[in-house]
This record gives sequence, structure tokens and C-alpha cells, in this order.
Amino acid sequence: HSWWFALASKQWYQRRVRGKQWEGQEESQLYKEFKLTDNLVKLVRASLVVTDKKNIPAHEALRSIKTYLKNVGIYGSMPYICPIYGAGELPQAFARFSAVFGSIYVLDMGVNELNFDEGGSFEGVTVQTGQKLSGKYCVVSPNYSASELQPQERGLLKVSHAVVLTEKSVKEKLKLEEKDDVSLINILPGCLQNKRRVWGCEYGPGSMLPAEDMYMLHVMTTVDQDTSSSPEGDLGHVVDHLTESKGTLYKIFFSTTMTDESVTRTPDLDKNVIQTSHPAYNSSYRECIAEARQVFSTLYPGEEFLPAAPNPEDIKWPDDEETEENTNEKTEENTNGKTEAIKNGKTEEVETEGGADAAPAPVAVESN
Repeated sequence: HSWWFALASKQWYQRRVRGKQWEGQEESQLYKEFKLTDNLVKLVRASLVVTDKKNIPAHEALRSIKTYLKNVGIYGSMPYICPIYGAGELPQAFARFSAVFGSIYVLDMGVNELNFDEGGSFEGVTVQTGQKLSGKYCVVSPNYSASELQPQERGLLKVSHAVVLTEKSVKEKLKLEEKDDVSLINILPGCLQNKRRVWGCEYGPGSMLPAEDMYMLHVMTTVDQDTSSSPEGDLGHVVDHLTESKGTLYKIFFSTTMTDESVTRTPDLDKNVIQTSHPAYNSSYRECIAEARQVFSTLYPGEEFLPAAPNPEDIKWPDDEETEENTNEKTEENTNGKTEAIKNGKTEEVETEGGADAAPAPVAVESN
């Protein structure tokens, strides 16, 4: 406990961490420097660093520890924040934000073909209806791109998942008193007959994911690429231990491909097509944001990435400009000192006192 308080101390951090260069050193050297016991090392790696690897670079471990401690108490009892209604709200929020500034979204329309010009560069797509949509660049997920467009991606992981809908919380079965609507689960290797670390989240009704009085559990673990085991075989025992069969309403096991979090991603602008990486195997969006920034910089060099949204009152909309122009056209002073006004759908001239040099008198415009 004393080490936790010491690490959280700003003076200690400046004196012991910032003053020493950890680039090129391993994580184990960091723990030896601060004389941590074996049990404390396990606790730090499982709760703060959160990695499956035996020994990562020291600066990566420090970054994870600093991020954890910096966010403690900001979003609640846990240093994590999760969007209500789930992570699917993030692309929806981006879609709404970007649509305001001119982006066009075509929904419920599959893409049949990617079209390339004679030089081999991307020039558009052909959708299901046969309509061709032109574009200069194509940014595509590896789940949807053709095999001949997929570069050789390093650090791919095979991940088994389990999603369970229950009537009782995992915390209730484990007799924990925490009342958080989102709980992070981290099970070390061997604790529940699991070969590798199992981690995931439980979402309560307050997260707006499950219905009232229900809980949703999502856990995952990595497996060898050439293994013949099934996702249920990898996680079935863990799910049985965390949930009760009577309270289980629904469960599903499946596998996906994810990317090692330590792999550096560099957009490859081959034929004007950029294929994004698979999701990173961790609980952070850090890698996704970094890759999105790289893709944006590749397509739009020199432009600011995700600038702060302007004040709505400062935005000048096209409709506002048209309204202003129409207002100016409806009321104009001519050279004879008369004002033209639209009255009952007809243009009439109204005499202005003082002639052409005088300010035009107010004109009342009637409506039917």
C-alpha cells in the first residue's frame, strides 16, 4: 500500500521516475529499482499494467501505471469510462458530428465492387443497386476488404469470446459489495483452470446495455493460432464459475482476430486504399485513436485532427445566408426614394419621406 501512495505522489514521481531514463530497459528492471515484492509485482501487472506478456518495455509499463493513477476518482470509483448503450455509440456520435460538416452516409447499402482506373488507383465503388459512387480514397476494415488488398499484418491474435446475459451480477455471486454499473474482470492464468489471462466487463442496467434487472457479461482470452480448441472449451469453465445456470438467460461463444497492442500501425496508401488494423487486444482506445490520427494525416496532411466543435452560435449555415439574401431582396430602396415591398404576394412601391437621401421608412408586410 505504501508503494501505491508513493507512486501517486507527484514529488515522488518527478524525483524517481522522470529523473531516470527508462527507454530500452525492461519492465522487470523497473520493479527491481523500486524493490517490489513478487506478490506486489503480480498485483501491479494484473491491475495497473494489464498485460499478458512476461516482460514488456519499462516505459510502456510506466505509461499504463501513470494513466491508471491519473484517472482514479475522476469518473467514479474505477479509473475507467464506458459509453452508455455500449461502444456502438462512439461511431454513431462520430457519424452525427461529421454529417453536420458535410459527410455523407449511405445506409443499408452493400458494396459490390471497388473500381480502379487504368493506372490501378482507386476511383470509386459500385453499390448493390448498380450505382457508382466516386471517391479519391478508400478506407476499409480488414473484415470487408478483398484478400488481394490485405497487407501482411503482424501481431495477429486469435481471441475466444463469451457473452452471457444473466439475472444476477457476478459481484453478487462472488459476494462483492461494489455497486458499479460497469465492472472490469481480470482473471490471472490458472485461477479458474484458464491457461491464459481472461478479462472482460460486466454491464449492469445503469449502462443501458441489458434490460432492467439483467446483467451482461463479456469475457475473452487469447489462444494459439493453430489450436483446435473451441471458444466454449476455452471459456466454458470460467463462465460456469462466474454465473449461475438457473439465472443464465442467454450465452454465446465465438472467436475473432485481434491485434497485439504493441504492434506499431502505419497506414499503407497503396492504390489509394488504406486498410485499417484489427481491434487491439486491450481495454483502451489508445491504439484506435492513434491509428485514426495516422490515417487522417495521410489523407489530409497539415490539417488538424478532430478539432474542438465550434460554438453553435458561431456557425454560419447555408440556410441562414439564403434567408439573409431573401430579406435583402424583399426590401430595397430605389433611386427615386421609394421602397419595394412584397405585399400579399405582389411587389408594391412605397414612398419614402425625404427622397433618395433619407433612410427608408419601416414597411409593414402583410400575409394572407
